[in-house]
Amino acid sequence: MTNDTRHSKNISRAHAVMDTLRKIKHQGQKLEYLRKIDPYVFEELVLNALEGAGYRVQRSPRYSGDGGIDGTLSSSAGTIFIQSKRYRGHINAGHVKEFAALCSANDVYGFFVHTGKTGGMSKSSKSKRVDIISGSRLLKLVTRSKLTPRLTLGYKLKCLFSPLTPNKR
Repeated sequence: MTNDTRHSKNISRAHAVMDTLRKIKHQGQKLEYLRKIDPYVFEELVLNALEGAGYRVQRSPRYSGDGGIDGTLSSSAGTIFIQSKRYRGHINAGHVKEFAALCSANDVYGFFVHTGKTGGMSKSSKSKRVDIISGSRLLKLVTRSKLTPRLTLGYKLKCLFSPLTPNKR
Protein backbone atom coordinates (compact mmCIF):
# COMPACT_ATOMS: atom_id res chain seq x y z
CA MET A 1 0.00 0.00 0.00
CA THR A 2 1.41 3.42 -0.93
CA ASN A 3 1.78 6.18 1.64
CA ASP A 4 -0.91 8.24 -0.15
CA THR A 5 -3.36 5.34 0.00
CA ARG A 6 -2.55 4.69 3.64
CA HIS A 7 -3.03 8.37 4.50
CA SER A 8 -6.33 8.47 2.60
CA LYS A 9 -7.68 5.42 4.42
CA ASN A 10 -6.63 6.77 7.82
CA ILE A 11 -8.13 10.17 7.05
CA SER A 12 -11.45 8.45 6.22
CA ARG A 13 -11.24 6.44 9.42
CA ALA A 14 -10.54 9.63 11.38
CA HIS A 15 -13.76 11.16 10.01
CA ALA A 16 -15.65 8.08 11.23
CA VAL A 17 -14.02 8.44 14.67
CA MET A 18 -15.17 12.05 14.84
CA ASP A 19 -18.72 10.96 14.02
CA THR A 20 -18.57 8.32 16.76
CA LEU A 21 -17.21 10.85 19.29
CA ARG A 22 -20.21 13.10 18.68
CA LYS A 23 -22.51 10.25 19.72
CA ILE A 24 -20.70 9.52 23.00
CA LYS A 25 -22.09 11.66 25.80
CA HIS A 26 -19.54 11.40 28.61
CA GLN A 27 -16.06 12.90 28.42
CA GLY A 28 -14.40 9.93 30.12
CA GLN A 29 -15.95 7.53 27.63
CA LYS A 30 -14.73 9.68 24.75
CA LEU A 31 -11.16 9.59 26.06
CA GLU A 32 -11.33 5.83 26.57
CA TYR A 33 -12.56 5.44 23.01
CA LEU A 34 -9.67 7.56 21.69
CA ARG A 35 -7.16 5.48 23.66
CA LYS A 36 -8.26 2.40 21.71
CA ILE A 37 -8.12 3.69 18.15
CA ASP A 38 -5.23 3.08 15.78
CA PRO A 39 -2.35 5.51 16.50
CA TYR A 40 -2.20 6.62 12.86
CA VAL A 41 -5.94 7.27 12.80
CA PHE A 42 -5.50 9.39 15.95
CA GLU A 43 -2.78 11.36 14.18
CA GLU A 44 -5.12 12.02 11.26
CA LEU A 45 -7.96 12.93 13.64
CA VAL A 46 -5.81 15.68 15.18
CA LEU A 47 -4.68 16.98 11.78
CA ASN A 48 -8.27 16.86 10.45
CA ALA A 49 -9.46 18.86 13.47
CA LEU A 50 -6.87 21.55 12.82
CA GLU A 51 -7.84 21.66 9.14
CA GLY A 52 -11.49 21.88 10.15
CA ALA A 53 -10.62 24.90 12.25
CA GLY A 54 -9.35 26.58 9.10
CA TYR A 55 -5.62 26.04 9.35
CA ARG A 56 -3.39 24.98 6.50
CA VAL A 57 -1.91 21.67 7.61
CA GLN A 58 0.97 19.93 5.90
CA ARG A 59 1.06 16.22 6.72
CA SER A 60 4.35 14.39 7.01
CA PRO A 61 4.72 12.13 3.97
CA ARG A 62 4.99 8.99 6.10
CA TYR A 63 3.94 7.82 9.53
CA SER A 64 7.12 6.30 10.86
CA GLY A 65 10.51 7.88 10.45
CA ASP A 66 8.89 11.31 10.32
CA GLY A 67 11.51 12.87 12.58
CA GLY A 68 8.98 13.44 15.36
CA ILE A 69 6.74 15.70 13.30
CA ASP A 70 3.33 14.40 12.25
CA GLY A 71 2.46 17.63 10.52
CA THR A 72 3.01 21.33 10.46
CA LEU A 73 0.47 24.06 10.90
CA SER A 74 0.72 27.41 9.17
CA SER A 75 -0.53 30.33 11.21
CA SER A 76 -0.14 34.07 11.23
CA ALA A 77 2.64 33.52 13.80
CA GLY A 78 4.57 31.10 11.63
CA THR A 79 5.02 27.34 11.56
CA ILE A 80 3.88 25.10 14.40
CA PHE A 81 4.97 21.46 14.64
CA ILE A 82 2.34 18.86 15.53
CA GLN A 83 3.14 15.63 17.38
CA SER A 84 0.23 13.27 18.13
CA LYS A 85 0.57 10.29 20.44
CA ARG A 86 -2.08 7.75 21.30
CA TYR A 87 -1.26 6.45 24.79
CA ARG A 88 -3.29 4.28 27.14
CA GLY A 89 -1.48 5.27 30.34
CA HIS A 90 1.00 7.97 31.30
CA ILE A 91 2.89 9.65 28.50
CA ASN A 92 6.60 9.17 28.04
CA ALA A 93 8.43 12.24 29.37
CA GLY A 94 11.25 11.52 26.94
CA HIS A 95 8.88 12.00 24.00
CA VAL A 96 7.93 15.45 25.29
CA LYS A 97 11.56 16.37 25.92
CA GLU A 98 12.62 15.26 22.42
CA PHE A 99 9.76 17.17 20.81
CA ALA A 100 10.56 20.31 22.82
CA ALA A 101 14.21 20.07 21.72
CA LEU A 102 13.12 19.63 18.09
CA CYS A 103 10.90 22.72 18.28
CA SER A 104 13.65 24.72 19.94
CA ALA A 105 16.26 23.66 17.38
CA ASN A 106 13.95 24.78 14.55
CA ASP A 107 12.83 27.97 16.32
CA VAL A 108 9.14 27.01 16.10
CA TYR A 109 6.32 26.30 18.52
CA GLY A 110 4.70 22.90 18.89
CA PHE A 111 1.58 21.05 19.98
CA PHE A 112 2.14 17.73 21.71
CA VAL A 113 -1.32 16.19 21.48
CA HIS A 114 -2.01 12.94 23.33
CA THR A 115 -4.64 10.64 24.83
CA GLY A 116 -2.68 9.62 27.92
CA LYS A 117 -2.13 11.04 31.35
CA THR A 118 0.36 13.87 31.73
CA GLY A 119 2.52 13.32 34.79
CA GLY A 120 4.77 15.80 36.52
CA MET A 121 7.89 14.61 34.68
CA SER A 122 6.24 15.22 31.31
CA LYS A 123 5.05 18.67 32.33
CA SER A 124 8.54 19.60 33.49
CA SER A 125 10.06 18.23 30.26
CA LYS A 126 8.23 20.66 28.01
CA SER A 127 9.43 24.12 27.15
CA LYS A 128 7.65 27.42 26.68
CA ARG A 129 7.53 26.50 23.00
CA VAL A 130 5.38 23.38 23.48
CA ASP A 131 1.73 23.18 24.45
CA ILE A 132 0.62 19.78 25.75
CA ILE A 133 -2.96 19.15 24.67
CA SER A 134 -4.79 16.28 26.35
CA GLY A 135 -7.93 15.44 28.31
CA SER A 136 -10.72 17.98 28.00
CA ARG A 137 -8.57 20.23 25.80
CA LEU A 138 -8.02 17.32 23.40
CA LEU A 139 -11.76 16.68 23.26
CA LYS A 140 -12.40 20.36 22.56
CA LEU A 141 -9.89 20.24 19.72
CA VAL A 142 -11.25 17.13 18.03
CA THR A 143 -14.89 18.15 18.49
CA ARG A 144 -14.12 21.66 17.22
CA SER A 145 -15.02 23.50 20.39
CA LYS A 146 -13.35 26.58 21.84
CA LEU A 147 -9.84 25.73 23.05
CA THR A 148 -7.77 28.06 25.22
CA PRO A 149 -4.04 28.04 24.50
CA ARG A 150 -1.48 27.52 27.24
CA LEU A 151 1.61 28.48 25.30
CA THR A 152 3.71 31.35 26.55
CA LEU A 153 4.21 32.86 23.15
CA GLY A 154 4.43 36.54 23.89
CA TYR A 155 4.06 38.72 20.85
CA LYS A 156 4.41 35.90 18.27
CA LEU A 157 1.21 34.00 18.88
CA LYS A 158 -1.20 35.73 21.19
CA CYS A 159 -4.02 33.28 20.75
CA LEU A 160 -4.06 30.07 18.84
CA PHE A 161 -7.52 28.67 19.21
CA SER A 162 -9.67 31.39 20.66
CA PRO A 163 -10.25 33.12 18.39
CA LEU A 164 -8.59 31.04 15.72
CA THR A 165 -6.76 33.14 13.18
CA PRO A 166 -6.02 30.69 10.38
CA ASN A 167 -4.31 31.53 7.16
CA LYS A 168 -6.76 31.75 4.30
CA ARG A 169 -6.40 28.96 1.74
